[in-house]
Amino acid sequence: MTPRIRTALLSTALLSTGLLGTLSAQAQVSIFTIPALPPRSAAPTPTTPTPVTPTRPALNPDLNPALATPHSANLSGPGSLRGGQDTTWTFNLTNLGEAVIDLQHGACDVRFEVLNAAGQVVRANPTNTVCTMQLVMTNVAPGETMDVQSVRWNGRGSDGKALPAGEYTIRAYFNGAGVSIVAEDYPVTLEN
Repeated sequence: MTPRIRTALLSTALLSTGLLGTLSAQAQVSIFTIPALPPRSAAPTPTTPTPVTPTRPALNPDLNPALATPHSANLSGPGSLRGGQDTTWTFNLTNLGEAVIDLQHGACDVRFEVLNAAGQVVRANPTNTVCTMQLVMTNVAPGETMDVQSVRWNGRGSDGKALPAGEYTIRAYFNGAGVSIVAEDYPVTLEN
């Protein structure tokens, strides 16, 4: 179609709708006076995020003050797991002091993250976890060890994808009842 034919067709369409008189009074419009679209910009190059390597013990920057009573905390559970299979570890608290440790806390006050052999976080502590309003009472007498709460991992990363077989470390902490307690790192082997 030639430019003249396009202009004639446009003028005919405008005449039939009664817009040509209105447009010609304001400005002469044709398909040739419509501004062109801006040129396409090059699409940004996608980048792969670099895993974060936190410094110990900063699992969470908003931790309560550390528990003042002498204590030790660790995880207990299997030393290996199969990819895709939910596996549970228990956060244990041992009272090394002379006074009772009394914790009244929520059901999600124990959090954890998983690091690969290079020390990079591959399964971050979830920030959008739905927790129940359950109140948990943990009383640990001097010299006693009690289970505080359990954590579960299935060998998947933060993105939900299966991680490769290898050596990993689970870091866990308790942050509730106005105190924080950081457990010893727990090494696990992921098998596929």
